[in-house]
Amino acid sequence: MKKQILITIGREYGSGGHDLAVLLSQRLGIRMLDRELIDELWKNDPEMQRLAQEYDERPVNRILSRKINEFDNSIPHNVAQRQFDMIRQIADSGESAIFVGRCADYALAGRPGLLRIFCRADLTQRIKRIQQRHNLSLEKAALLVAKTDRHRRVYYHHHTGKFWGHSSCYDLTVNTSVLGVEKTAEALEAYIRAFQEQD
Repeated sequence: MKKQILITIGREYGSGGHDLAVLLSQRLGIRMLDRELIDELWKNDPEMQRLAQEYDERPVNRILSRKINEFDNSIPHNVAQRQFDMIRQIADSGESAIFVGRCADYALAGRPGLLRIFCRADLTQRIKRIQQRHNLSLEKAALLVAKTDRHRRVYYHHHTGKFWGHSSCYDLTVNTSVLGVEKTAEALEAYIRAFQEQD
């Protein structure tokens, strides 16, 4: 029986990180969780699910941050902590899984079988991908990419104290602009299988 593997994928917006995770999930035959974490956590509470989606991977402002430090009961803090708890519960079950974003590398720090990946791509390609996905002008797509990256950077630093995208936070960084998403997934599959088979 192969050992459990826990893959976390941080990603620049528009880099194809989600698509990469989907392909790896299919190739490796393991579950991939992205926004599904929110859907599953609050499936019986539509209003909380809506709020959770609103605050998902969004930075906490300073006023809310003070409330978090005092009371630990603000909605953004609750959303993040519940997601961390669920990520850990899945890991505790012994199931192998791929987690996209949501500081999963932090939530699972120190676990055996953890492989932390960061997905990036050239800025022009990221903007073009977002432009096509959302049918935006080039200018609006560029603004959305910059805004979403900033949100992820601040969110990650707020919850982990570390720097989003910095190589020291990951085991492997890939640039999907070099080979494209599909060939990157193919190369990563070989890497992951070798990682899983080592003692």
